[in-house]
Amino acid sequence: MSKDTEHAFMLKCEALIITICFLYANLRYVVFGPEVVAHIPLYIMNKALSWSGLATIGLSKVFGQAETRRMAGLLGTVMIGMHVVMSLLILRPEYLGKFFNSLDGMRMTWEGEAAMLFGILGLVFLACLIWNTAITNKKSDQSSGMESVLPRPINILLFCVALHVAFMGWDDWFEPAKWAKYGYLPPITMLSFFTAVMFLFAENFLSPTTRSKTGEELKAKGK
Repeated sequence: MSKDTEHAFMLKCEALIITICFLYANLRYVVFGPEVVAHIPLYIMNKALSWSGLATIGLSKVFGQAETRRMAGLLGTVMIGMHVVMSLLILRPEYLGKFFNSLDGMRMTWEGEAAMLFGILGLVFLACLIWNTAITNKKSDQSSGMESVLPRPINILLFCVALHVAFMGWDDWFEPAKWAKYGYLPPITMLSFFTAVMFLFAENFLSPTTRSKTGEELKAKGK
């Protein structure tokens, strides 16, 4: 796939991902759920951005062209950045009561604190990727992947995100009866977990390095 073709394909994928995540969030929490339209700009959009940002960053792992990976990673980073800011604005018992102690409603539960911890760790590894991508972009446009002082930081990032969303909503995943007021649609935290795990084990089969190795193997077999 040529550079321009893959870039155009990536943009179409991004548009599709954002649309699906936004529509699903509104369908679950507004159409079937108890939320009102007034909460779409912040509360609902935050959920859509978190899921779509995760999917976009994961998708950046499988593209073949370095420039396409950088662009997808940048788009995902922007969405995650918006998610972080929105989350800080609504990090209150009125919005996220399940993460706060039921006795005084002031301190967070251990699940809430664990979720925040792995969310912060995920941001740390995301920052490592951003920094390394900027350095790589200056050195060479032909980089075959995102290297870092840490081994496979994007996989560690996806692992942290998986734990982040697991601590946020795992108690609702195994009780479909709780989904009744949401039209029996699975929680976004659950879908985000599977998204993170899926991309965690995904590999870039289209990278120049992989293609080169494959060509060499075929030549060796031909001999």
